[in-house]
Amino acid sequence: MRQRAVQSGFSQITEALSDPAREAIVTALSHGRAMPAGELADAAGISPQSASAHLQKLVDAGVLSVWPQGRFRYYRISDDDVASLIESLVDLAAKAGKVERRLARLPGPFRQSRNCYRHLAGQLGVVLCNALVRRQLVALYGRSGRITDKGLAWCRDEGIAFEPVREPHLRLCNDWTERVPHLAGAFPSAILDRLLATRCVAPSDIPRALRLTPKGRGFFSRLGADVPF
Repeated sequence: MRQRAVQSGFSQITEALSDPAREAIVTALSHGRAMPAGELADAAGISPQSASAHLQKLVDAGVLSVWPQGRFRYYRISDDDVASLIESLVDLAAKAGKVERRLARLPGPFRQSRNCYRHLAGQLGVVLCNALVRRQLVALYGRSGRITDKGLAWCRDEGIAFEPVREPHLRLCNDWTERVPHLAGAFPSAILDRLLATRCVAPSDIPRALRLTPKGRGFFSRLGADVPF
């Protein structure tokens, strides 16, 4: 009798992500916030009825979670592991040459700085990563890392609320527009929270894009980072 291979169950996840409308929904949620079904339908260019079926498929696969509030239901990416998977898929598509034409059409501000599931991405995210590593505020081991004692002191000076409860505190995430790593994870999320709270970066008219303010330029100057725009 021929033995059957043990299946891990990831086919349900890949099937849930394989539809263009569901890809658009997940992309719309990649800033880390929760959104209602109506807004996600608009983002995907589909009807509310169609969005309902797509959202249920994503929830059933564990890609999205639901947050009921009153008579509304808000959807968000389930957790950091799912966000990391999605980022890896985007990077894989870039390596396979599937996004070259899209890159050429992207607005400049989107490539310069954007919110990517609660951390900073784009050129500014790469600048932040390089500065933190160069100044030894973080230490990398493989594709993961931790904040150093020097980094904790820097957090206190900058008013960044981060408690290193468990490692890894961060991980390398290949930036799909810049093709080099930025940082994702709990520590980079705390940095972005602080940048947003202090108006060092601010939302722009382009979805997910962030505008670097004069106050933000001061932050990066203190970090010893050269911003290329």
